[in-house]
Amino acid sequence: MNVLFLSTENPFPPDHGHHIRTYHTLKLLAEENTIWFVGFAPNQQELVYRKELERLCAGVEIFLIPESAQRWRLLLSLFLNLFSRLPFVAQKYYSKQAAAKVRQIIASHRIDLVHFDMLPLARFRKVVDPLPKVLVNHNVESLRLWRWMQVERQPLLKAFLFYQFLKLRHFEKVTCPKFDRCVVTSDYDKDVLAKLCGFDNFVTIPNGVDTQFFSPNVHHAVKRYSLVWVGSMADVYNHDAVNYFIKKIWPLIYAHLPQTTITFVGHSPTPEILSAARENLNIHARGYVEDVRPFVDAAEVFVAPLRSGSGTKIKVLNAMSQGKSVVTTTVGAEGIAATPNREIFIADNPRVFASQVVFLLNNPEVTKEVGLAARRAIERNYDWNILKEIIHRTNDEVYTRKGVHNARPQ
Repeated sequence: MNVLFLSTENPFPPDHGHHIRTYHTLKLLAEENTIWFVGFAPNQQELVYRKELERLCAGVEIFLIPESAQRWRLLLSLFLNLFSRLPFVAQKYYSKQAAAKVRQIIASHRIDLVHFDMLPLARFRKVVDPLPKVLVNHNVESLRLWRWMQVERQPLLKAFLFYQFLKLRHFEKVTCPKFDRCVVTSDYDKDVLAKLCGFDNFVTIPNGVDTQFFSPNVHHAVKRYSLVWVGSMADVYNHDAVNYFIKKIWPLIYAHLPQTTITFVGHSPTPEILSAARENLNIHARGYVEDVRPFVDAAEVFVAPLRSGSGTKIKVLNAMSQGKSVVTTTVGAEGIAATPNREIFIADNPRVFASQVVFLLNNPEVTKEVGLAARRAIERNYDWNILKEIIHRTNDEVYTRKGVHNARPQ
């Protein structure tokens, strides 16, 4: 098939959840289809990765997001959005220039199917009608905002988030049924959106793992009493998670096992993490690294104390694929087919979270067994080689049912 792939970002480098899902989906589609890519970038620096996309796609177009490059434009757009029925993210990614390019691609090539990578791009739906359309929901976007609002303490921001939540929830409700198929990453997300929309055109295709890349490294020494976190702390949901950990959970762990160390790996360590690292030599803030695997290999336990967000957490899947015991929250484990206390540990209370970490640190043999069980769970359910069949089958069904063309191009 000829596929038009619309994306909110250029997925290179595939070094965090959003990029990883988009990159692997694009790569798998490119194996059997011809791809025209239209995406967005926050700044000129991101355009350096254009060549990576051109290796996979027949055509690549990337548009800059003005609000991301200029702060005053972002603030103005946020203010003007107060008077719009659309959520801000639906306005942020729509431009007349991008719409014109989409029309040009459709006019110049025999496009069989349009892949919408995330809900904010749904305004382009009318531009591509009546072509077959698949919308991929990395998260339930309104649920992400709702959970952020629940932990946010600033009154004005909390009110703004609630207003955006209402608009985004309505946008999801009226938009998802207009696609031929909507992909979600977990059955939990499927149930939430199907109930919201009163219409079930959803199919679950989980986030996947490159199990050869993220694999147990038996030759790497594991440091006793060591913990690791992986994830950009510039992300608001990760920002909250690491601050919650350092304020509420770490003191309880440290009181029981003062020899414990923790390493925070990822962009933009928060001021709270940097301050804690200055005061306690057992806390390390490494910032961004190109390869997180050695840091995960060296740790006994991977922690993911997420309180907000939505969707299946790729950081958790990757750590499990490396054979690590993971202690996380209900939000962090959401949508992951793993047995609690055997393949993953789940705790929403700081004391319970800390006690589970302490238990694993004090019982290294149990920790190893849990890690091995976690690896087997990933191999059963989340290897991209398994998921690619579902992706291709879903697209073929949409193409066939829509019947726009009598035959696929040769």
